[in-house]
Amino acid sequence: MDGLVSYDDAMSKAAKRHRVVFALYDGVLLLDVAGPAEVLAEANRQLGRTFYALHYVSSTARARVQTSVGLPLQADPVRDAPRTIDTLILPGGCKQARAAALNDARFMAWLRKASKRARRTASVCSGAFFSGALGLLDGREATTHWAAVEELRERHPDTHVAEDALYVEDGKHWSSAGVLSGVDMSLAIVSRDLGSALALRVARQLVVFMVRHGGQSQFSGVMDLQTRAAGGEMLDLLAWLENDSEGAISVEAMAARMKMSVRTLHRRCHETFAMSPARLLRTVRLERARELLHDTQLELKVIAGTAGFASPEAFSKAFRERFGTSPGRYRESFGVAR
Repeated sequence: MDGLVSYDDAMSKAAKRHRVVFALYDGVLLLDVAGPAEVLAEANRQLGRTFYALHYVSSTARARVQTSVGLPLQADPVRDAPRTIDTLILPGGCKQARAAALNDARFMAWLRKASKRARRTASVCSGAFFSGALGLLDGREATTHWAAVEELRERHPDTHVAEDALYVEDGKHWSSAGVLSGVDMSLAIVSRDLGSALALRVARQLVVFMVRHGGQSQFSGVMDLQTRAAGGEMLDLLAWLENDSEGAISVEAMAARMKMSVRTLHRRCHETFAMSPARLLRTVRLERARELLHDTQLELKVIAGTAGFASPEAFSKAFRERFGTSPGRYRESFGVAR
């Protein structure tokens, strides 16, 4: 997130209203709308004035849309949408809801015009499919919910889809991954618009992680691995690695634990986790290290040893490759135990 915006610059920017338009449709995911909206509204409260003027535009002729959880949201019909748009936000929805909205010629015609006028567009979760349909992602990098990555690639082969990023900024288009990562993207947008000091105040007030870098993984590594291994024998291997991440474990030891050859272990790891046994072990160790950074005040060299790394240098290198930041910076950013 950009920390180079000075207080005076931020106040100068805040003097001008910034119109934000949410494009809504029946079945839109409530959190895709509420998360970013609450971040921007809190920025207004922290400023003591309205910088972000929030508008909600409906694909229907009605003055409201029905969200994914059945809660209706008030919205203006397309004909009453603001002509000046600083940020156009495209929230996601289930496949059926998206398909209906994408096939709504009137709604898509308005979106096409609105996206051309907007200074910035931002998709949340599967809202990236609207960006793709509008041609906003051609030749660009973008992300979406991990479960929709392959579909987005198939539908828009000219887009470089980042499969393991919280959010991506490419030119004037921003995109975020699954649901709550829209909050991370919105905090980054606030930081860009008004400075990191204000974004930090917003994050603290909302009790969310601050400065989650866009390149950070969109889901807990261990949780994802457990999901992939659910119901299979590889879940036993994963549990063993989690419980003994500090030990001197080799690929051969992993194979012996599973009573299979090293070759079979490689095949099973690729089938289940889409990674080699060595990478699986490193992923588990890095997740263990991340937990310790969150929950303890242990020195980094102690964490490195506890997580099973041969040296603090090896730990720092592996951590930076995985999470895009150093262990020390990660600890500072994510509000570990004090």
